[in-house]
Amino acid sequence: MQTSATLLRQHAHSRVWWLLPLVVALLLAGLGWGVQLIYQEREQRYRHQIEGGLQAVNQLQLRGVADWRARRMAEAEALTQDGLFAQAVARWRAAPSSAQEGSVRERLRILAEQVRYTRAYLVDMQGRLLLDADGAATGHLPAPEQQALQQALAQAQPAVVELRRDPAFAFAFYGLLAPLFDGAQPLGAVWLVVDARTTLYPLLETWPNHSHTAESVLVQRLGDAAVALSPLRLRDGEQTPLQLPLGEQRRDPLVQAAEGVRGAFYGSDYRGQEVLAVASAVPDSPWLLVSKVDVADAFTDAQRREWLSLSLFGSFGLLMLGCAAMLWQWLAWRRERALKRELERNLRWLDNAQKAAAVGYFTYDARDETFVMSRMAGTIFGLSGDGSVTLRRWMGLLHPDESVQVLQIHARAMTERIPLRIQYRIRRCGDGQERWVEVWGEYSQESAAEPLRVTGTVQDITERKHTEEQLARYRAALEAQVRLDPLTQVANRLALHEAMAHEWSRAGRDGTALALVMLDVDFFKAYNDRYGHVAGDQCLQRVAQALSAILGRAGDLLARYGGEEFAVLLPGADAPAAMAVALRLQDQVHALALEHRGSSCSDIVTLSMGVASLCPLRQPGLAGQEATQMLFQQADAALYTAKQTGRNRIVLFGADCMTALHAAESAPPTSMELHDI
Repeated sequence: MQTSATLLRQHAHSRVWWLLPLVVALLLAGLGWGVQLIYQEREQRYRHQIEGGLQAVNQLQLRGVADWRARRMAEAEALTQDGLFAQAVARWRAAPSSAQEGSVRERLRILAEQVRYTRAYLVDMQGRLLLDADGAATGHLPAPEQQALQQALAQAQPAVVELRRDPAFAFAFYGLLAPLFDGAQPLGAVWLVVDARTTLYPLLETWPNHSHTAESVLVQRLGDAAVALSPLRLRDGEQTPLQLPLGEQRRDPLVQAAEGVRGAFYGSDYRGQEVLAVASAVPDSPWLLVSKVDVADAFTDAQRREWLSLSLFGSFGLLMLGCAAMLWQWLAWRRERALKRELERNLRWLDNAQKAAAVGYFTYDARDETFVMSRMAGTIFGLSGDGSVTLRRWMGLLHPDESVQVLQIHARAMTERIPLRIQYRIRRCGDGQERWVEVWGEYSQESAAEPLRVTGTVQDITERKHTEEQLARYRAALEAQVRLDPLTQVANRLALHEAMAHEWSRAGRDGTALALVMLDVDFFKAYNDRYGHVAGDQCLQRVAQALSAILGRAGDLLARYGGEEFAVLLPGADAPAAMAVALRLQDQVHALALEHRGSSCSDIVTLSMGVASLCPLRQPGLAGQEATQMLFQQADAALYTAKQTGRNRIVLFGADCMTALHAAESAPPTSMELHDI
């Protein structure tokens, strides 16, 4: 009996030892499965962090490259609009001298030394090099720059020659042709050459970490190849640009970007290494910006730590299960702390970069109607605290004149899920200062159950807006000078023709008449011969001042038509009203009592006038150009009649005026007409 009980106990004990390995195996399998799930979740999170960090670097570098291009174009436009420099060039071309040449060379030297252009050449309209900062230059523009010169002169605005290499320079360069005009007369252009190594390439070298495999490169698609415009530091000192044919190396990030891939993706670069890359298009250019880093370099450290923790669990086994769990927790804590420190460093770098560029970022949750802003974004809006702002409070910061339009644009972008880019004014919280901001945003929604989110950047562009306004005012002043007669300071012929076309259209809408008075100073050539051209100019100035004093209605325009001939445009005036104005003009000039001993009709300066008036309602189907031409012909015919019938008089257009004019055109000139030429 005792033996049987002993055998039963031994058998039960053997069964326990047989089940123990199975239990241990199940425990280890469950533990390994759980550890594997945790590892995969953390690896995925780390992958998203790396991809997001690479995208942030790419976007900051992209903004820097885009701003670099915009600054170059703005400098070229300012040079084109610099009337003083154009006048200096015109004077030097008309009468070359060392003093004139020195002023032109000084401006070219300023462009090279202060604005940091490598070269600045003055070229003529045929592309010949004339001057640089050091003196006379020889040679011609290369073919691409020659084509850009013709485009710039034809369009009256700077033309860009994209980044390229040429035997004339030992470096890759970016060129601009800024055309110069003396009034409406083209003079040539300034060829601005930028060494990409000094100002452009350094924008691609800024990285928040010390990765040895991370790099950014500018790419452009040329035909069936993707060409690297900037040097690749991992090509072992190769100087020739990298060109990769499309279709043959589809996994190369440069080829994928040239074929239209954007955002974050994986591939194999020109070294055959697996890389993580981000591709973006540079706005308003054919360039693409590709930022990449080796996958092994980006993920090796995390994978090594993860596999170390797993190997510890396998080595110690069941007896070290508790210790392994503690060790794994310690390793996870240390890994998180390292990632946290690295993330803090990246955030500090990102915060400093935002401060330098005055750019902040934000997110918006449509469900909570709440903005979460970075520190720099909060500074732009004048906010303090944790960066959380409600939608209502943000709406209160919008400028009252633009709040409705801004909200409509945001609502449309949110409804249609389209990218948002908008500039608007705000009144900064705290000091109430008015600022201009530019907002870029993208809308995303992972699923129908998830709330709509907006992620974007905000930049303070107040100084840029002020600069643009100053340039606009400067441009308007230049345009006004183009339409002003320099001697008499009244409108010129160009301004008169533009005003006539505009007023004829308005007369057609309002059903009113349009009148034109042509005036000619009698025997002005004799006045110049007797008193001199200086006195003649003074006479024209006093006559113009006297005529301007009579015209007081809005829309009335006095213009110097040419030589001693003036024209007065009278919107809304029929023939009697125009004659009344002409009589007042005649009396005003008589009142000047300017001596004129060379006149055969009076001892003082007098005027001959021709008056014509048209009404669109009485001329149905008459186009604006035909109407203005007819009005000029009638007023000119009436003026001719006034001069033929003794001068110092006013003639209203009639059929006899046109008959007399046609007869005079077919007959030889009279002695009086020859005397007046």
